Amino acid sequence: MTLELNKLTEQVAGMGATLAARSNDLAASLPQARAALQALAGKDPALQNKIERALSLHWAGAIPTDEPVNAIFPCPQHPPLATIIAADGSQVYPDRHGIALYYLINTGSIVFRHGMDDAPNCASQPRLFYENEDLYLGEHLIQGALVDSQRDLAELRELARLTTAESEAIPTLALMDNGLLLYLGLHSSEQRRSDEILRDYLRALREIEVAGAAISGVIDRPRAANVLRLLHLAGLENADFEAEDLRQLGNYAQLTDRMLFSALKPGERSALFVNASPENMEKYMPRGHKIMFFYVNTGSAEQSGILRVELPEWVAAQPQQLELVHAGVVEQARFGGGFPYVLIRAHELAVVTWAQRGELEQMVSGSMLRSGLSPTISRKAQGKQWTDGG
Repeated sequence: MTLELNKLTEQVAGMGATLAARSNDLAASLPQARAALQALAGKDPALQNKIERALSLHWAGAIPTDEPVNAIFPCPQHPPLATIIAADGSQVYPDRHGIALYYLINTGSIVFRHGMDDAPNCASQPRLFYENEDLYLGEHLIQGALVDSQRDLAELRELARLTTAESEAIPTLALMDNGLLLYLGLHSSEQRRSDEILRDYLRALREIEVAGAAISGVIDRPRAANVLRLLHLAGLENADFEAEDLRQLGNYAQLTDRMLFSALKPGERSALFVNASPENMEKYMPRGHKIMFFYVNTGSAEQSGILRVELPEWVAAQPQQLELVHAGVVEQARFGGGFPYVLIRAHELAVVTWAQRGELEQMVSGSMLRSGLSPTISRKAQGKQWTDGG
């Protein structure tokens, strides 16, 4: 039985009405949030006390920096010569119904030389994982979250390799598609593997720092509400609150930071903030890689485009590096319709199409046959093929 779209007509109409009502509600609450941001312009010892208590309760808000929280910074001038490097990855997850257990990580990269006549250097690097130590954690098959973290690690390692090969005489910016905080999401029984991945990830960040390059993670259509959590915290009547008081956004429910900063003009960025997530404060900051962020409008006068840009503190602490991130993201977005061109190209190089997956399966099948094995899929998978289902 196929999807009977005619049975969804009323539901789709109801969805449209709900979305319109929700949009109106959010638009009505936005001025209050912006007014609250303006009210936090100065130093506030009472707010600092609240932040310190909130951090002890594993609050995931935004910590102000030396920049006033309501500050707006125009786009600085892009250096005449710069090397912009991007990496992105894709994966094929292990399929217990397939002919064999394995997973694939493919990393695409591009080296773009701004202001130079050199053509961009593009490459992709696939890697197949099939050994028992790759596939299993104890008796359990590796989960998707761990494959994702291995993909993110592969991207950062590629950026570290490429930035190390560049000359420090020319400003170098490395870009990743997504945030810089590695999401592991692993069970406690997988802690050893989690610690190994994070150790290697932070080591790659350190290699980029030693190479003298700047690095940032770029997030399109961000859903984060860290700054709104700061505004909610500031609005609490006193500092005697509990964790439950921090889980909701109060008057700012369902708003996002992207909406809060949607009034930025093209090229402008917001103030810098520290990501107060426990992961950042407990694992990254002690190792010298505290992650910070700002919002920037990479759109046009006709269509705004707010991106979230994450960067380590050692980049933010150097004015030239911070300006390179700001100007580099904006400049690259001019070629990419509001999103950095190099990241779009790196994604194109990394993506594994369905046709390529089929060709890989044929290669694996051929290898098994030559080794005296008979490749077969599960009955469930066979049934899906017969019914042409997903």
